[in-house]
Amino acid sequence: MTVFNIDEDKQGAWFDMEGGGRVQLRTLTFDDWDEIKKQTVRKGLPEYPKLDGKYQRFQPEIVNDSLQIEMIWDKTILAWESLFDRNKQPIPCTREMKRALMLMRDDSFRNFYQEKMNILLEVDKEQAEASEKNL
Repeated sequence: MTVFNIDEDKQGAWFDMEGGGRVQLRTLTFDDWDEIKKQTVRKGLPEYPKLDGKYQRFQPEIVNDSLQIEMIWDKTILAWESLFDRNKQPIPCTREMKRALMLMRDDSFRNFYQEKMNILLEVDKEQAEASEKNL
């Protein structure tokens, strides 16, 4: 019998940070990617280059890369605990604060994020491979 967890909503995993605090991360779903693309990709004006002696219609996609990256950060960073600013005030887990932490000159949060996301992506890959083997 094959069991599928179709109600899974990507709760993510918690990772402890060196020095204290922890962050809940998850990978993107197909629905996430669809939503991000709808908000960050638009069609450009059609072009008609001549290829192999014929005119071909080509319509480029124009991507708002910075918005796309911020949306990815917002959807993959779910929560955090015990992260404080230099005044020892808790940092709220908002889209703006996620962006601020990822763009800081100090790259420790960014490196932490990338390392842990690589772990989650590898787990997703292994689960997909195991699922294919079971088919």
